[in-house]
This record gives sequence, structure tokens and C-alpha cells, in this order.
Amino acid sequence: MEFTSVTIIIGTTNEKESLICTVDTIMETCNPDDIDKLLLVKSKDASDDCNYAIGLLEKKYPGKVQGLEQTRPYVGGAIRDGMDAVTASHTMLLPSDLAISLSCVSEMIKKVKLKPDVISKTSRWLKKDSFHDYNSTRKFFNSAAQVLLRILFAQKLTDFTSPVQTAPTEAYRKSDWQELNFPFLLEMVLVPLRLGYKFEEIPVECFERQEGFSRNSTKQTALYLKTALRVRFTPKSRLTREN
Repeated sequence: MEFTSVTIIIGTTNEKESLICTVDTIMETCNPDDIDKLLLVKSKDASDDCNYAIGLLEKKYPGKVQGLEQTRPYVGGAIRDGMDAVTASHTMLLPSDLAISLSCVSEMIKKVKLKPDVISKTSRWLKKDSFHDYNSTRKFFNSAAQVLLRILFAQKLTDFTSPVQTAPTEAYRKSDWQELNFPFLLEMVLVPLRLGYKFEEIPVECFERQEGFSRNSTKQTALYLKTALRVRFTPKSRLTREN
């Protein structure tokens, strides 16, 4: 396994300025040769501002930025559509709402170039005071979830619930995904973990979104536990497409 380039999947629905800032920052801070493509996966009901931003970025960075309208439903479906379009050796997932500090992009690329078989993963819990303007109740339950997942999977990861990571594309290709909605974000971490891929975490600061709105809900978040239990107790042979 070697690193040749990375495709960065960015899901978007109602972002404009934050999406433009995300793409501009990546192109300004990363080696263009390391990036195969920035794939902007939009929902079918993406806002006019979002569509405008995608068109603007495609013209600004021809051959590097590509818009893609999702065909599968929900956020997990959008990411899975993006995964199907990846041709690079590695795949990175990023939010479009500036929810994390974008310095992690070049750092993750640096890590996978050195260790291409290891998944480079962001963690909001690796360093103290990484949460900014974050709802205290959500933060408490997120912390409790990390403890539960560390016990359930007997792993030392500090942030299971953030899928912002850079993985060998083959890790995603071989995974037998089941989720389509927000629990897919947890499945992205847990399935490769169960399949034996090693993870290396890097600290990242996180922020409340400043533009648009999230389609996540308390119900979807509650379903994370169901997904975690399914992945934990499903035989490894049934988590991969190879069998």
C-alpha cells in the first residue's frame, strides 16, 4: 500500500461562504499534487446559494473540484455516493460548515504519506479545550459516548463519533455498509476498526456551525447505539464485501 493522492469528500446542502472558505483553504494550504479531487456531494434539494458556490469553485479549480448530486438518500447515502466516485489511493471526509479547524487536512495528508496503511483520524478530545461555542449538554453526552464505545470495542480511541479521517480507499471499498442516515458517520469509524485497520489520532478544534443548518436530530443520534451494538457483535466476515 502506498499513497498516491487523496480524494476529499465534502457533503453540502445549504452552505455557501463556509463551503467556499473550506475549498479555498485546502487549495491554499495543501500540495495540489497530493489532492486528486475535491468532491462536493450535494443533496437534490441543495439551496441556490449552495449550487452557486459549487459552480463557482468548479470554475476556479478546474480538474480539482467536482460537484456531484447524490442518488442515495440521506447524509450517509451522499457519502457512499462520493466513495463510489473515488479513484485515489486515499479518501478523506470533511464537513462543509467549518465545524473543525482546517489545519487538520494537511496534517492528515502528511500522516498517511508516512503511514499509508494507517487511518489518520481527527479527535476533538485529544487536547483540552478543543470545543468552542459548543452546547454543553451535547458535549456531556458526547463524552459519555466515548467512554461507552471505548469499553464496548476495547479500543483506546478518544473520538469514535467524528468520521473526519483519511483512510486507504480500499478500507472503504471492502466495508459492507448498512447505514444511510447519520449513524453512517459512526459506522465509518467502527467497521474499519473491527476489520483490523490501525488508527492514529490527531487533535482538532471544533466549532458550532456559522452558516446553514444541520439535519441531524436527537432520534438519529440515539440510533448510534444501535449501530454500535450491531457492528460490535456482527462477525467480521459479515462486515466485509470480500466474503
